[in-house]
Amino acid sequence: MTFRRSLTAWGSTRSGLEGGRAHALLFLYPATGDLLIETSLKVLALNADAGETPLSECEELKVTKWNGERQEYDPEKILGTLSRYGVTSGEAEEVLAEIESRLVPGIKTSEILGIMHQRLDELESTGRLKRDLRSALGMMRSAPDFEEYVRLLLASEGYDVRPNAVIRGRCVKHEIDGVLERDGELVYLETKHHRRRHSYTPFTVSLSAKAKFDDIRRGYEDGLNDYDFSRVLIVCNTRMTEHARVYADCVGIDHMGWKAPPGRGIDAMITEAGVYPVTMLRSVGRGERDALSEAGIVTLQQLTEYRGRPPLPVNKFRGLRVEAERVLGI
Repeated sequence: MTFRRSLTAWGSTRSGLEGGRAHALLFLYPATGDLLIETSLKVLALNADAGETPLSECEELKVTKWNGERQEYDPEKILGTLSRYGVTSGEAEEVLAEIESRLVPGIKTSEILGIMHQRLDELESTGRLKRDLRSALGMMRSAPDFEEYVRLLLASEGYDVRPNAVIRGRCVKHEIDGVLERDGELVYLETKHHRRRHSYTPFTVSLSAKAKFDDIRRGYEDGLNDYDFSRVLIVCNTRMTEHARVYADCVGIDHMGWKAPPGRGIDAMITEAGVYPVTMLRSVGRGERDALSEAGIVTLQQLTEYRGRPPLPVNKFRGLRVEAERVLGI
């Protein structure tokens, strides 16, 4: 998609800029996906009450990431997020226009997300019901919720999935997070969950998985267990450190995380399978999450299909089920 948009004077936004004009033209080249941002800033005065530092004669429009790093504003990232929220193209344009009317140099990405949610609420869009997927995964409890969720996700991919197992190795017993079987292949599943979305899965996880796999294999060869594993699969909700990734690749451990491997990460699998966690609903807090989990509900699909005694007050539970049906398009 080719994108060309003119950003109106920042002086008309809440930044407090007056008497000047800031103009930006953005072009997205369809062949390469590269974004060119040209800005021409001619700010002549500032609102004295705003307490802002005057901008330089020519300054690029940058946003501030969670770690303090600055990067060029990219509207395609916003449109991509809105697309994953399932909003209509018309709603996406309205949200983007609202964000761009309130942009100021150095604005935090968290503030942009806040503006987006506020506008979705005003539009009464289905997207207003959702958390972003990365935050939804982080909000899950590591055990048993994330472990069970991963097993359900892999089951949707055609694996025969068995839950946690304690397996005798040559040296000691090992607890693993699941046993996967497909096309005659047996796979040892290891999961790693992080509450903080920007945390990295460390090298020690790969190292531990490799050690357990080797001992279980030797136990099988000695007739101490019946698990003829051919490989290990580590699934996490974030990314591995570079050290962990290189080691895993070197010793033959498969791994799946956020946008890793590229195009085949957990985010892509979830989107393709349509298996979403209940924490995707913004109205699900920690209390609701825990109550639903105790009833065996960790996905939106399970929430819509549940027919047992409601684990929450009836009206609250019915409301969540209606929201889940809207998000899933049922």
